Amino acid sequence: MIKCLVFLASSLLATSAFAASKTKNSSKNRPYESFKASNGLEILALPMAKVPLVTIVLVAKAGAMTELPETNGLTHVWEHMFFKGNKRIPDQEAFNKRIRQLGITFNGDTSAEMVRYFFTLPSQNLDDGLQFMADAISTPLLEPKELERERIVVLDEYDRNASQPGFDLNNIERMVIYGDKEYLRNPLGRRKLVLSTTREQLLGIKAEVFVPANCALIVAGDVDPKKLTALVNKHFETWKTPDQWKPVDRGLFPPFPPTVDIVKTHAQTQNVNMQITWNGPRVLFEKEDSWAIDVLIQMLQLRSGKFYHKYTDSGLTLGSGFTYHTQGRAGELILYSVSSPENASKAKAELLKEPQEWLTPNYFNKTQLDDVRRSMKISYKMELNKPSNFAKTLAFWWATTGLDYYDGYLPAMEKVTIKDIQAVIKKYLIGRPYLATTLLSPAAAKTANMPDNSAALTEKYLKNY
Repeated sequence: MIKCLVFLASSLLATSAFAASKTKNSSKNRPYESFKASNGLEILALPMAKVPLVTIVLVAKAGAMTELPETNGLTHVWEHMFFKGNKRIPDQEAFNKRIRQLGITFNGDTSAEMVRYFFTLPSQNLDDGLQFMADAISTPLLEPKELERERIVVLDEYDRNASQPGFDLNNIERMVIYGDKEYLRNPLGRRKLVLSTTREQLLGIKAEVFVPANCALIVAGDVDPKKLTALVNKHFETWKTPDQWKPVDRGLFPPFPPTVDIVKTHAQTQNVNMQITWNGPRVLFEKEDSWAIDVLIQMLQLRSGKFYHKYTDSGLTLGSGFTYHTQGRAGELILYSVSSPENASKAKAELLKEPQEWLTPNYFNKTQLDDVRRSMKISYKMELNKPSNFAKTLAFWWATTGLDYYDGYLPAMEKVTIKDIQAVIKKYLIGRPYLATTLLSPAAAKTANMPDNSAALTEKYLKNY
């Protein structure tokens, strides 16, 4: 079964673990090599011949951020159609047969700022695997009958997401924060648009974003970098970037809105899920701030720290944390907790005051800072020894922030001080507008004395969703 994924900026999901995965040496001793194919496609090679396997990742700077209101969610549909017929492989049955012949495990995912396709296969089949990838991206048939069948698969994925208790609240949150450009952060898109997807729309998306100038090919594992460029040129040379092509740019997002506090109930919700969201750094514009934020996240995770003791060891919450999903064009800082109904009101009151506490003397100390730096180095080295995962990580950072940011991350993190951390707390959190959201069951709302106040926002934002 094909398992294509869509990555959402889920309101109630902590993503702070990303910081450990993006630590990086300087560009002078980076573990990968970079080349250019004859058609302009960027090639990254990470040789590691521990086992006779190789992972091929094709990544595009695409996703929700390159869509329009009338095409929202269609890049995700295109992702699914990548695994269908093309000029060499005529249909789904032949595609699956070739997958079995080459011993490929495969998948793909779509997010707000990235689309990835990845194959892992025996390294002896690298030549054929590159051809298979090239055919899929350069000569897709996008046949109407295949599209009709695949719409059902995509809609099933949509409906699984929509069945989650936090789905409506997540949508309201995104719409409140991003206004009339909210679709640019919504890779799942709109159900009715997915239902009416046409072949012509998908061909338009292909010409806009799935071109060599907007993509990179990462090959990791049992690969010889000296031979890779010739192989890529052999299979990808007919895939061209259209004349006069320019990267899609949908402009900047509106300013963060005034403070809003939303409480929404859902019968299937367990516990009380609370979060406070602020505007955060956009790496394309405020990369230095993102380094300090990442270190702050790791400091708050330390079990020896005051935050962990106050919210987890004490039993006030079932779990709390601070998270930031690094993106090039947007950024959200999220302070979250999961609590019992009995503790919800107190936990929320403490969370709202918490950033001010982080500025008090000795809240953080140098020993903790050293522990975080050491932990992040270890995490980087561990990931580097898993080439199939590292290739996907490298693809993410290539697409969202650029490799200069990624390559310089570890040295930059080493320079972050407690004063730098306090500076970003003041800049982004203290006295800044925020969006507070609480998701809980109707019974829990009564216990916590937190009545549902979401009716007007639901009517405004979800009436025709």
